[in-house]
Amino acid sequence: ALDALVFAEAAVAAGLPPGVLNLVSGGPAVGACLVSHPGVDKVAFTGSTATGRLVAETCGRLMRPVTLELG
Repeated sequence: ALDALVFAEAAVAAGLPPGVLNLVSGGPAVGACLVSHPGVDKVAFTGSTATGRLVAETCGRLMRPVTLELG
């Protein structure tokens, strides 16, 4: 979404070090790859309850910390 891109640009302009904030846009396939990728140490998801359940199931199976903000 455009607001996320503006936020990321503001973070860079404010001097946030590389890697502190990573914005990755994409659909369900991209999200599933990110949540299950072995290089991801923690997942924070904001979105629908249905998708949150899928994220929680994947993170639970992988014993990966997750924060969900659903609604």
